[in-house]
Amino acid sequence: MFARTAPVLALALLAACGGGDDTPPEQVAFQPLQEELTRSFPPGTYVFRSQGEMIAAWNAAPQEFGEPKAMPSIDFSQAMVVGISLGVGIRCNVPTIASVARVPSGYQVTYRSNDGTGVTTLACLHQWRLSDFVAVPVQPGAVEFVRLAG
Repeated sequence: MFARTAPVLALALLAACGGGDDTPPEQVAFQPLQEELTRSFPPGTYVFRSQGEMIAAWNAAPQEFGEPKAMPSIDFSQAMVVGISLGVGIRCNVPTIASVARVPSGYQVTYRSNDGTGVTTLACLHQWRLSDFVAVPVQPGAVEFVRLAG
């Protein structure tokens, strides 16, 4: 009798603890801000949940490349800003945020970059700010950044 009920019991326990859920993460629409956030941010990942957080990072980052622009206005009651910076390097290595997905812990941001791959062209062998930022709907929880291969 136990041999016949054990698989059913195992499946029930797995479902109760959230295992076996093959529901794909919900993709979230985002607004690109790469052309508005034109400062050279230090390498790292960024999550701005308030105007104050964004102002502090903006003021600490120099304007080294391109035309100076005013910091963009974001309604932080509706949106937050997430981004990745690899610092300054050859323009071929600018990261690009590919997608943002809602996951149980918060958001997962996936991005691509040629950094470390050796892929370059003569057209982009000059110094540039290596960052990408997007505005997404406000979401509590963690923000995880995942680099996509290729």
